[in-house]
This record gives sequence, structure tokens and C-alpha cells, in this order.
Amino acid sequence: MIAGDPRGECGMLSSAMRIATIACISFLAGSVLTAGALRQHALLADDATSRAVAEVKRAIVAGHKAKDTAALAALYADDYTAIDRQGALRTKADLLKALPTDADIAEGRYDLSSVRRWGTIAVAAGHGHLVYRNPDGTTRVSDYDSFNVFEQRGGRWLYVAAFLP
Repeated sequence: MIAGDPRGECGMLSSAMRIATIACISFLAGSVLTAGALRQHALLADDATSRAVAEVKRAIVAGHKAKDTAALAALYADDYTAIDRQGALRTKADLLKALPTDADIAEGRYDLSSVRRWGTIAVAAGHGHLVYRNPDGTTRVSDYDSFNVFEQRGGRWLYVAAFLP
């Protein structure tokens, strides 16, 4: 310490306190950010859930391709609703009623990109690729992204809601 320094011992202590305070704030901020990241990671579905809802989605594409009303009726929840970008709402009953006159699917697949789970609810984002066969033999390709909601009821996953393009 220099004689006549107005900070004296308190100035040195004050500097140490500032460093300690900054260190504590940094530690707390890092802890909060880490906890947030871990919480987000904890919401990711486990492998079994991801596989199960992916299988439901795969079976739905196959059911539409085969126009298999019974298979689709077992995969869609009775209270299923889907909404598209224009705001049109479609129910399970609407979907099954339209199935015989829907365009034929020549090929189709749907790949899930992420699945999150909250208890008995799983929300999945993914990408679909469908090739429709027109009556004149030409094809139309539909590539789209959508959000899908599944609910575990009675030990099995059902498709309960979607946002479709």
C-alpha cells in the first residue's frame, strides 16, 4: 500500500469483493443457462418413444397408400383433428370418409426430425415425401414439413392432432 493512497485497505478489499461478486454472478448465470439446457434436453423423447411414434407415422403413410380404413381407424384417435395453413380443420371422420376418393399414393415416407415428450403426450416434427399418381398416369410430388401430436392411451400411441401444410 502506498502512503497517502485514498483507497487504503478498503480499496483493496473492495476490488477483491468486485472480483468475487463478478465470479459469483458468472457462476450463477452459467448454472441457470446449464439448467435450462438440461431441462430442454430432458424433454427429448427416449428412444423407445421416438421409435413408437415413428412406427405410428410410418403405419399411417402405409394405411393411406393402401387406403386401409380399418388400419387407419386404429391409428387415429377418435378425437383426432388436423389443421392446415389455410385454417381448414379435418377430423378423423372427415379423413376416413374421404379415403376412397383420395388421390392414390405411389410412394410415400415420413421421417421424424425430433420428438419431445411430456408424460403421455409426444410432439414430433418431421418431413413427408409423397408421390401421388394422377388418373392420367402422371405423378405429383408433395414434400412437406408438419407437426404431429401423439398420445399414449391404453398402453399404445395414437395420432391425436397435426398441423399440416
